[in-house]
Amino acid sequence: MITTIWRQLKVWRRFHIGPVTMLFGFRRRTSVTPGTWKLSRQRELSETRATRPHCEKTPPQDERGTAVIVGVGTGFGYSLARKLASDGFDIALLSRNADRLSLLCEELRQQGVEAHSYGLDATHETDVKEIFKKVVERHGTPSMVVYSLQEFTPGDVLDISAPAFESSWRHNCLGAFLVSQEAARAMAPCGRGSIFLIGSTSSIIGRAGHLNLAVGKFGQRALAQVFCRELWPIGLHVAHVLIDADIRRPDIMSTEAVQSDPDDIAVSILALHNQPRSAWSSEIDLRPSNEKFWEHC
Repeated sequence: MITTIWRQLKVWRRFHIGPVTMLFGFRRRTSVTPGTWKLSRQRELSETRATRPHCEKTPPQDERGTAVIVGVGTGFGYSLARKLASDGFDIALLSRNADRLSLLCEELRQQGVEAHSYGLDATHETDVKEIFKKVVERHGTPSMVVYSLQEFTPGDVLDISAPAFESSWRHNCLGAFLVSQEAARAMAPCGRGSIFLIGSTSSIIGRAGHLNLAVGKFGQRALAQVFCRELWPIGLHVAHVLIDADIRRPDIMSTEAVQSDPDDIAVSILALHNQPRSAWSSEIDLRPSNEKFWEHC
């Protein structure tokens, strides 16, 4: 009974008052934990602000700047954070459950970089603005922002509910837009920086049972193409990274013989960031050498 009412409330999202129609969203509240950024002493925060300018046209050769990773899973997200930290980047990890990243942040600090997690609902415009403001205040303008958030609820077209469809679109497309836009606004005055959107096979192929994923990922790829055309001329490298493979995760046992190593994907992301301006890529696709093309989600 309760489940039936809940589903119906998510469908009834209009309330008529005479000639006026009020529209509303009816969803479970997104649980967001604060992360590690509040745990440091105020003195340390003040020192960080004093030593990190918000924008440097040409950063020192020995300073890589800050990398922001949105959506940090135990596979690719963890590997990318470790790879970038080993290369000298300070790290800002943005996730709904940011508290679970405290051990990873501690591990990254052992490499001599600054690392903090921040709680974020990437589908909420105000949240994205507030968190990016905190990141810039603490770390300075990011050198790299990677959006790797993905939500997928499988289903056939005859059975998919509108709320499930909308939720997948919000995480795969709307969040990518909000994060990319805010990152670009911070980077634009500096005339430098990279914004990478992580896609999948469903970014270019609409397969049966994958409608919820494909629509959002198609949109994310379109975002990247428009951002490239508008932001490359002012010095911002935007690219879409299509991962046509299952990615190995240490916390999930799998019998799948063909998988991409997340450490290797991280190497490719860093190489993309290091591309010279006269030879930028707008899109790359990654898969194992023994992988069949365009068969994974």
